[in-house]
Amino acid sequence: MHPSSHSPFTRLVVIGGLSLLATACSSSVAPDAKPTVLKGTTTPATTAPTSAAPATKPLSLGDTFIHRVDDPTQGPVEVTITASKYAQPTKAEFSPAEVSAGAPGDEWAALEVKVCSVKGNITVNSASWQLATSDGVRYQPQFASGGPKPEFADGSKLAAGDCLRGNIMFAVPKGTRPATAVYAPASVTEPKKWSLPAR
Repeated sequence: MHPSSHSPFTRLVVIGGLSLLATACSSSVAPDAKPTVLKGTTTPATTAPTSAAPATKPLSLGDTFIHRVDDPTQGPVEVTITASKYAQPTKAEFSPAEVSAGAPGDEWAALEVKVCSVKGNITVNSASWQLATSDGVRYQPQFASGGPKPEFADGSKLAAGDCLRGNIMFAVPKGTRPATAVYAPASVTEPKKWSLPAR
């Protein structure tokens, strides 16, 4: 399946009465605090000389994004999201074309992510993740059996203190290398991006 198509495995994520997409919060409710990124070193914020906001540099694989939202049914919810590894090409039981997940010549790519509930009860899935090329093409998650382990267990319920780690699969044309992994649920004003290795 290509970027404009929708996977049949896309699900909504629900935190109490709050609709969420993919691995964390996605709601019309504004976050109660600005998201935080955990890194080995802290980069001071810079101020643009004009009124235009500076472009945010993508995170590195292994960096953790902290997403906080005020859920009307259970109060403050806090979730950590990490994109940790990327592999392309990678193997699965069938090629993308054989399972109608891509066109002939497409290959599998795997993004390993980890989601933890710090506070609140959540249900997680892969729907808010995409791979993006430098020229603006995006690829949606696809189902692939027999891919790299551990597989991302869509629909898992997490209580505070629980984590889920696994590989999300994407069908990408051979010769195409996405530049970033993008996490963009509706509750995040600015999508979070992680740089992917060139090879």
